[in-house]
Amino acid sequence: MGKYLLTRLWTGFFVLFAVITFTFFLSRVIPSDPAQRWVGAHATEEQKAAAVIELGLDKPLHVQYLGFMRKLLKGNMGISIVSHRPVLDELKEAIPNTLEIVFLSVLLAFFLGLPIGVYSAIHDNTFFDHIMRFVSVGVISVPTFWFAMMLQILIANYLGWLPLSGQLDTVIKLTSPITRITGFAMVDSLVTGNWTAFWNVLKHSILPVITLASYSFGLTVRMTRSILLEVLEEDFIKASRAWGIRERLVIWRFAIKNVIGAVVTVLALSAGNALVSTFVIEAIFSWPGIGNYIALSVMNLDYPAIVGVTIFASFSYVVLNFFADVVVAMDPRIRFAEGGRE
Repeated sequence: MGKYLLTRLWTGFFVLFAVITFTFFLSRVIPSDPAQRWVGAHATEEQKAAAVIELGLDKPLHVQYLGFMRKLLKGNMGISIVSHRPVLDELKEAIPNTLEIVFLSVLLAFFLGLPIGVYSAIHDNTFFDHIMRFVSVGVISVPTFWFAMMLQILIANYLGWLPLSGQLDTVIKLTSPITRITGFAMVDSLVTGNWTAFWNVLKHSILPVITLASYSFGLTVRMTRSILLEVLEEDFIKASRAWGIRERLVIWRFAIKNVIGAVVTVLALSAGNALVSTFVIEAIFSWPGIGNYIALSVMNLDYPAIVGVTIFASFSYVVLNFFADVVVAMDPRIRFAEGGRE
């Protein structure tokens, strides 16, 4: 078990190192003039030359890379060319807003998709099963941006049930501002007892969360249903039924153990994908998260910010994938298979 997890951890570290290296060198070959962006459009040639030295652009590429890695090991991701602020500080402001809706979307996909997938497998080829298969394939196939705009048109604009965009109403920002503690708007408003702001943020987050959860929900339903159908044909399930054990206990005590590992793996990878693909969703809903931040960074060719977001996304993928490996490794059959190969 220890060697299995250590191998996965080492693999994740190597992937993270490779991504950081590739992104660094790729960002340096993009046609741009970071020194000009640093000093502004109306700066003199002397100011531009000073900016080249300040940014270290006068040094050979391998020296720049080694300097960047040394700073990164100390937690320094560099300075944004556009805002002249530390990239890490800007990420600390944007990441919690994105993590909030991603976390809620994963919870929604799991606690809604798993029982629906189980019920669909138990009632195979019934009307409910056909409807759920259609819905799960539909939400996977439909482009996320289209689904987001349809939710805005139907629920926010036509029915008027939920806010169209933003994280907080302007009036709430002025009358009940959130005191920043953790950076997570809902958590901070709960901790400080700011219930007005909490309910307002919650209302604004419903549509982005449903949009992000749609893809993971479809995968969870289909994965749960397909695996459970195979498990229900296994001999140990037939023996459990033959012994007269209640069907609910057979499903939720014995069969479901063979499903959880695959579902958690899918959700972990979906969460990682959501972290780096929220720029479209956040742009549509005007959500102040990392998606908006990376979109502005790409448009401004702010390569320190681009590298910083890439590092965060890669690290998130590695951590989530390692978490999925830990959950899967709890299955004794996985450990036995790994031990057999070793």
